[in-house]
Amino acid sequence: MACVAAGALSAQPSQAAAPAKKDDAALSAMLVGTWVNPPDSADYEAVPSKEVFNADGTYTYTEFEDNKCSKVSAAISSKWYVWDGTLVVEFPDGKSLKDEIVNMAPKKMVLRSVEDSLVYHRVRSEKCFSTAIKAKSAVSKAAH
Repeated sequence: MACVAAGALSAQPSQAAAPAKKDDAALSAMLVGTWVNPPDSADYEAVPSKEVFNADGTYTYTEFEDNKCSKVSAAISSKWYVWDGTLVVEFPDGKSLKDEIVNMAPKKMVLRSVEDSLVYHRVRSEKCFSTAIKAKSAVSKAAH
């Protein structure tokens, strides 16, 4: 009986199967576009803003003075890429932000900060979020 058990064990793979590696190219392709910080995100700061990830690896973060998102108060440009399922944004001063991509869907991404483990999300929108909220709110009121 011991020989049968030993034979059965030796037929098993010596190592457990490695977890599937996240497809960085697919994640990068899904990331391209404009994203906003919604009020229900853990890192929401009530500042109208948007983030743009371009296919060429450039990134722009823009904050606005007004809720119509027409008056820019600050903007920063940098480079971005995805490495082993982690979004990396590198700034001109040499600093970088790293966020694990927890979930990526066409209209929502969930990220976890490598620095402090905060889990937060972004939603895809061509407008900054305060404008999107007003439009949704107006449609909702008109429907009732």
